[in-house]
Amino acid sequence: MKRTVMTFIIMVFGIATFCTASAYAGKKKVLYIDSYHPEYPWSAGITAGVESVLDSINDVELKIIRMDTKRNTSEEFKKAAALKAKNVIDIWKPDIVIASDDNASKYLIAPYFKDADIPFVFCGVNWDATPYGYPFKNATGMVEVSPVLDTIKALKKFTKGGRIGYISVNALSERKSLHYFKEKLKISFSDEKLIDDFPEWKREYLRLQDSVDMLIWTNPIGIKGWDDDQAVAFILKHTKIPTGAVTDDNVRYAMIGRVKIAEEQGWWAGKTALRILNGTSPANIPVTTNKESRLFLNMQLANRLGIKFSMDLLEKATLVEELPDREKGK
Repeated sequence: MKRTVMTFIIMVFGIATFCTASAYAGKKKVLYIDSYHPEYPWSAGITAGVESVLDSINDVELKIIRMDTKRNTSEEFKKAAALKAKNVIDIWKPDIVIASDDNASKYLIAPYFKDADIPFVFCGVNWDATPYGYPFKNATGMVEVSPVLDTIKALKKFTKGGRIGYISVNALSERKSLHYFKEKLKISFSDEKLIDDFPEWKREYLRLQDSVDMLIWTNPIGIKGWDDDQAVAFILKHTKIPTGAVTDDNVRYAMIGRVKIAEEQGWWAGKTALRILNGTSPANIPVTTNKESRLFLNMQLANRLGIKFSMDLLEKATLVEELPDREKGK
């Protein structure tokens, strides 16, 4: 009797395993490597874009791994995370890899897969992909550019002077963005600060309220000890000048944001991956940049500063108090 039961269990397990294997047999395997973590709203947006394209394709199997290098910023961690991702590629053998944001390109694709047989689609690489050696014959992608000039133009309507400040986390992508703001867009910042920890951010945010006429705010993720609830309360209490955001996940910290859209990066990457799976060579798909943007207005901050937006501006904008959950960082 025991042998009969055991034989039945083995048969059932074998059938289940066979059915699972059969479900994926013949499917194209797509690996999506996120440089950061799923709770980071920018990553969530790119992931949503990728999934919106690929989840509906019956003959595609999508696998997602996260490098988590936004919260863990040491060189040792980044290199180890890249090796773990490489190991997944070597074992799982995907037909194509989508990789978002700079660290995947810097620590994984460039050192290990330049001109390899496996095709790659990168996205979310800030401003310029050439520092990582692109273009490769096996890779194409979407470079992430910021409509920060549009944000500054909008802010100037509400400022008393022209001094522009900049504050962000001290991390690779933000250092790169600051460089291109100044070198490519020719923005002259009167005061700028890259932040390592939360107490430093509080001090510098207060100081900048008196040293500049408007403040560009990019990203707090990676600031040690960051407390989002405390930060939002601090901003609402102490902000004295118009502030601007450059990404949709950071508009809750600033008054105005003409921002890039994370989902666009994912949509494009997913559709491009399908083109390559259908036979187009990555070398024949030019590297491009994001084109879409959205206008956000933070009504709480505007009310604190006594600023009233025109009806025309309000009709064009998404109000921060009406943000969907992802953009609230939930």
